[in-house]
Amino acid sequence: MTALATPDWINGTPEDLRRWRNACPEVINPTLPPDVAISALEPMGACPGGLVFTPEGMSGLPIVYFHGGGFIVGSPETHRVVAAWIAHLTRSQVISIRYRLAPEHQMPAQADDAVAAVTRQLAVHPRLRLMGDSAGAMVALWACAGLSKQDRNAVEDAVLFNPGGFSRTNRAASDADEAIGLGPKSLASYQRRLDPKGIIAGSALYDPLAPGFAMPRLTTIVGAGDDPILDSSYALAALTGTKLIVADGQTHGFLSALPDATAMGWLKRALALAH
Repeated sequence: MTALATPDWINGTPEDLRRWRNACPEVINPTLPPDVAISALEPMGACPGGLVFTPEGMSGLPIVYFHGGGFIVGSPETHRVVAAWIAHLTRSQVISIRYRLAPEHQMPAQADDAVAAVTRQLAVHPRLRLMGDSAGAMVALWACAGLSKQDRNAVEDAVLFNPGGFSRTNRAASDADEAIGLGPKSLASYQRRLDPKGIIAGSALYDPLAPGFAMPRLTTIVGAGDDPILDSSYALAALTGTKLIVADGQTHGFLSALPDATAMGWLKRALALAH
């Protein structure tokens, strides 16, 4: 598969899908802010490693970030452009986590990694924020839900961009939706690879719409107006303690365009509302 090929999100192998994702322009040649240093976060015990983005003049609360990719592709490296610009705008250190991917690792591996990552950071920082995009937004919620009550109270807030993880769309399916991995067949494929035993639905640990799921005290949901799974943002935004921003005219992966002025404007708005 080449960088220009259309990936088969329904039946494609994880290797082909990852090869395609790793060849995307914002991965190969990201435009990064010059005042943000990037360093490695080494694994420690049950906590996976990742990348750390440290801005000059750091003053904000640390942010633990979880990348998107349908639980199958993606890494801190593929999402450098997002984490780096968040660090630049917030003047906060962003810790981008390398959680395990499906289908090699099925649920609850991703949730376990997320909890371990946040617990590790709370041992160093008394308070922090959670952020994530697409599937990573769900991983961020699993992180919060799996914490002890005391540690959960140390999470200042969460900002979730285009949350995914629900097998649903907000409009009639089209071939174009499947081509970008956001049609119902693609979403169902992710779920089969991630959760073949069906442990997520209805679980107070893994399903944010289930009774008893522990959401962050304050959560900002940022949905894209032209996202086929925008209704996932609306579903989460109906929960207690949430705020919703709909980025009109934007698509699911609009943050990949950073530092494009339109994407930057929506990112600034999301981060300002989160405080």
